[in-house]
Amino acid sequence: MAKITLGRYMWERIHQVGVDTIFGVPGDFNLQFLDSIFEVEGLKWVGNQNELNAAYAADGYSRIKGVPGVFVTTHGVGELSALNGVAGGMSERVKMIHVVGQTTRAMQNNHMMIHHSIGNKPDHQQYNNASRGLRFAAAELWNIETAPAEIDRVIRECFIQSGPVYIFLPLDLSTEEVSVDLLQTPINIKANVDTTAQEAAVKAIKDALEFSKNPSILIDALAHRFNAVPETRELVSKLHVPFYSANMGKGLVDETDEMYVGVYNGEISAPGVAEAFKSSDLVVVLGYLPADTNSGGFSRELKKERTIEINPFDVVVKGQTFSNTHIKPLLASLISNLPSTPFHNLSLPKLPPPRNPIDIAAKHITQSWLWPRISQFLRPGDILIGETGTTVFGLCDIRFPRNICFQAQIYYGSIGYATAATLGAEIARVELESGKHALLNGSAGTNGIVSEGSSGRTILITGDGSMAMTIQEIGTMIKAGINPLIIVINNAGYTVERMIWGAQQPYNDIVPTTYSHLLPLFKHPRPEKSFHLAKTKVELDAVLEKGELKSPRDLQLVEIVVDKMDTAWRLGSQLAWRGEKSREYLTNEGFVDTYGGWGLDGGSNGTVKWS
Repeated sequence: MAKITLGRYMWERIHQVGVDTIFGVPGDFNLQFLDSIFEVEGLKWVGNQNELNAAYAADGYSRIKGVPGVFVTTHGVGELSALNGVAGGMSERVKMIHVVGQTTRAMQNNHMMIHHSIGNKPDHQQYNNASRGLRFAAAELWNIETAPAEIDRVIRECFIQSGPVYIFLPLDLSTEEVSVDLLQTPINIKANVDTTAQEAAVKAIKDALEFSKNPSILIDALAHRFNAVPETRELVSKLHVPFYSANMGKGLVDETDEMYVGVYNGEISAPGVAEAFKSSDLVVVLGYLPADTNSGGFSRELKKERTIEINPFDVVVKGQTFSNTHIKPLLASLISNLPSTPFHNLSLPKLPPPRNPIDIAAKHITQSWLWPRISQFLRPGDILIGETGTTVFGLCDIRFPRNICFQAQIYYGSIGYATAATLGAEIARVELESGKHALLNGSAGTNGIVSEGSSGRTILITGDGSMAMTIQEIGTMIKAGINPLIIVINNAGYTVERMIWGAQQPYNDIVPTTYSHLLPLFKHPRPEKSFHLAKTKVELDAVLEKGELKSPRDLQLVEIVVDKMDTAWRLGSQLAWRGEKSREYLTNEGFVDTYGGWGLDGGSNGTVKWS
């Protein structure tokens, strides 16, 4: 009977569910089973500058490819460094497998004072305890007889729960052997469906839709996380009613569709959008994630008597809960049970014309001008990564071309996330574009946003303060030979923090950076052709027309200089919504008020007590 090491078995299983790249940082308690990666045909290793960046890169990879992002660290110092990235995956329900190389079982049994440990009689599992609240499952491997089944179990749980799981692998156990025949049985990554619960939920949804006169749809992030984007798109098409997206749901459905209204962000919405949404007598909400940054500071109200919530694991129809369902198969069942002709013949709500910003005549680059210009620059098939701060508020205000994949850590909001996540996103895009991986159980690519064989660019737009956190991962991108387009907004620090408090305080300043030095620093092959600087609208127009940006053949870096007191109007509006004191602060400190009155026609009417 042929045998392979447990380390090899683990990597083969991970590869079988659609993972082609492993991220991480080598350490003395994972080195031997890292070698096994190179024994798996089609699996490759991309080393990161630190463990936090590895977690971020795995997060970005997962969001684009729809399979777990996988990264490796070593005992203690490595696994703890990655915890913030894992927490982000837990917060935003991103599939992630963190493989930790542990000390040998003998070292653990004898409480040896091995480096990276704590105390005179160290408990080597102490670090394992640190991540218990940040994961959905863990394989705490100890016995070769049960280890393969444990590995299979947590890989399945990663898909079912759509969130982080752990594999703790003692170094000595990784070299023990198991039967190669175990690889012949595929891992079941599909949810078990309670057909009775699903049928009852589908009937209730269908009846509510048929009874309604003016329904609409609101699309949010969890539809993406649970790989239900194809079903979401089909439902939108079949119902043919007005539909909206939340900030985190942007791009999941075609924004050029004739029935797309816009982003409904509560009272912090473009003119007419909130009024149109509130006119619906029934709203179907898909994959809702109602965080403050995803709901206009909690200003979006959904009345339960007029709402159908289709959540990852249950359905709530006008206040009645149907438990034990799963969003992807439920949507598929709903679609098959809907009539071929839509229930309704509705037209798109008529919205007021776009507003003109107060600073429309400025020759320097303003945020009111920048984001519509970015919209013109995007093209179908692009992956767009936005950073926490003014960037995501600007990007959520523009209309995307067809088939844009937009990702940002809008809920967890760890600054620096986006730069490292772009590494994983671009690697995933290249893998999907090549279409080389034989898919198992339809796992890879089922997020439905980036299809196999499609061609586009990976574009990161980040602020200077955020990029400083993980800037070294640009070197990893160059080393890996990938071609993302990185746009850094140089606004002299943490503008989003300035707007909250301490507008002129030094803690909101950052270290000044000469970005033109970055590419030579990391040995970029063509730095002089790949760095671009724009301080005026005319200069940025010229930069965005360059061939290097339209079809990058290596990493491109664009620096855009913007005034530090300028901002996307949605951010100013959301902060002003908190109350009159916030509104006065923004005005007195001199932040740019794009449309006047902070975009709040009804004044600052926030109902949440912030302090």
